[in-house]
Amino acid sequence: MKILIISDIHANQVALEAVLKACPDFEALWNIGDTVGYGPRPRECVDLMVDYGAKPILVGNHDLACLGEIDLREFNTVAQIASRWTALQLGMEHRAYLMGLSSDTVQDGYSLAHGSPRAPVWEYVTTAVIATENFAHFETETCFIGHTHIGMYALLRPDEEMASLHPLRDGDTLDLLVGRYIVNPGSVGQPRDRDPRAAYAVLDSSRGTLSAHRVAYDIATTQRQMALANLPDILASRLTHGM
Repeated sequence: MKILIISDIHANQVALEAVLKACPDFEALWNIGDTVGYGPRPRECVDLMVDYGAKPILVGNHDLACLGEIDLREFNTVAQIASRWTALQLGMEHRAYLMGLSSDTVQDGYSLAHGSPRAPVWEYVTTAVIATENFAHFETETCFIGHTHIGMYALLRPDEEMASLHPLRDGDTLDLLVGRYIVNPGSVGQPRDRDPRAAYAVLDSSRGTLSAHRVAYDIATTQRQMALANLPDILASRLTHGM
């Protein structure tokens, strides 16, 4: 089965549509969370997830903040402003949809968690030590995560005690059968690895392989949408630089 794996859309409809166009023949769509927050098109991005039958779809910390389920004092000022604006844009049906989601799950023998298996809402997996500690918190061979907006993978081989941490770059293909993995596909709507292109991954579950991909999108259109919504300028400008 060909499975499209995405994360951290952050209400960037233009980027999301570019990913969906770049990978039109997927058989399942998995979303690791933070569909909304930061960006200018929260309703439209939730609607696209419904239309494309995304399952599973996780709830991330920004999704929860926009629903009033996280104290906004946990966020910086810019994120607070964006979360308050997003909360006003979501209809009752969008709120009900997001409220029904979990921050972690298991699907078809794969684990998924927005932040980490150990702390699905908040933890950032950014080092080999953090990754190694997290392997004890899921039972499947592979766990997909998001949250950092940076593509990476941690590999724990059968004969090793410490996982190795690697960037996940456009064109990389992983053999998921050689060990246990924690994989972050990167961000669709707000990459932070200095590559402004939308990131996604494709899992071939029949072969046990995962391929990483990037696709360019019309950043200027998203930036104009953000300006019209009076969202903080920094949220628009950072898209140009992927940071």
